[in-house]
Amino acid sequence: MKLLGDTSPTHALVQWVVDSQWADIDVSTKTSVASSWMNWLACALGGANSPDADRLIRALAPFGRGDAQLIGRAEKFDPANAALIHAFTSNILDYDDTHWPTGIHPAGTVASALVAWASQTVVSGEDFLHAFLLGMEVECRIGLAVSPGHYERGWHITATCGVFGAAIAVGRLMRLEPQQMAWAVGHAATQSSGLVASLGTMAKSLNIAHAARNGLLSAQLARHGISANDRVLEARFGFSEGMGSRPLDESICKGLGQNWIASHNTYKPYPCGFLLHPTLDACLANADPSTFALGDIERITVNVHSLAQIRADRIHPLDGLESKLSLQHAVAIALLRGEAGVRNFTDDAANDLVVHACREKITVIAEEDLSKDEARVVIHLQSGQLITRSMSEPQPPMSQQALEQKFRELVAFGAPHCNADELLETLVRFPNMTNAADLSAMTVSQSSSDAV
Repeated sequence: MKLLGDTSPTHALVQWVVDSQWADIDVSTKTSVASSWMNWLACALGGANSPDADRLIRALAPFGRGDAQLIGRAEKFDPANAALIHAFTSNILDYDDTHWPTGIHPAGTVASALVAWASQTVVSGEDFLHAFLLGMEVECRIGLAVSPGHYERGWHITATCGVFGAAIAVGRLMRLEPQQMAWAVGHAATQSSGLVASLGTMAKSLNIAHAARNGLLSAQLARHGISANDRVLEARFGFSEGMGSRPLDESICKGLGQNWIASHNTYKPYPCGFLLHPTLDACLANADPSTFALGDIERITVNVHSLAQIRADRIHPLDGLESKLSLQHAVAIALLRGEAGVRNFTDDAANDLVVHACREKITVIAEEDLSKDEARVVIHLQSGQLITRSMSEPQPPMSQQALEQKFRELVAFGAPHCNADELLETLVRFPNMTNAADLSAMTVSQSSSDAV
């Protein structure tokens, strides 16, 4: 079932996915995808037992029980709902990965769908990572093709493009033929959705969750011969025309297999929206990251890129979720506490009276001359002293040591029954594992699994 040799970008993209060989991928890219997998697993464990995850599982319990094991929990669901739950829990702390040029969190939808599918059939670690890489690559390339207008018009790009990544990755493990893979992309496109208006609520993580589930379903539909538009990316009234900012052409396939867009994935050092990170870097990463007493501060001015001001000028977030999208909250906890870890973006932190009072003193100003990587924080003290902290370039990528420390932090926060060091050792061996599901099984406490 081969595709015709035409110039369709959709066809070229899926043919490349079907033909890709793990042996042809360079070591640096393989290392990068392994780090993305580690970071995703950390985030999934960190959010696995959150109150929000509990609510979601109670809501889904009447509909989707099955034999797909959840990460970090005792419950089992059907694969589609398992994919949904994993994407939700891996995103709910807002600590996931980020592809800066698009704003996509590439791993969330892809890994979530893959883990769910791998619970149903034996998948080697190598095949898992290969499919994971291909899914992230496709979603990032589609994201670039519709950027910048897509996100700026209010589409939640991790969800709208992430559904393609999930479909491609699962389709690869299913060994779909090219025509089937093109149908999977067609099914994904017609289910692509998610609004930026949902940010600050649990629906934001559900955007990503639906994309993971719908991507898995798209591959399953195509596998069973249910057709879809096989040129959907470039078709009249297709994805690019409906949701993009310019016509889609063959450039989406430029450098396939040589220039790995997904290898430029980055990992969040702070559990909040990526648009807050330059401001937090300005507050915390300077030579003198000293803290302040509330009474010493007269007022604070925060200068950021206009998109950061539009998305994150929230002086009094209602809860921990909304605080992850509040520049005022980020600055307050950084300057008062000298840190911005996972416990600083909880409901308790959002409702802290001292933090609340500090947020009252902060004004956010959009400055067109600043890029999304830049921020400037000017602290006016009661003494008359003026202190300026700025970030003019992106922080260097997280080191392997920092990523492992983040892994331990998240395991301790959300899945303390797990042995973080044992999991990290297993992740090193993961490419050589014969069954990827064995790693998932390690995240479930024996007592819990016995009780279910």
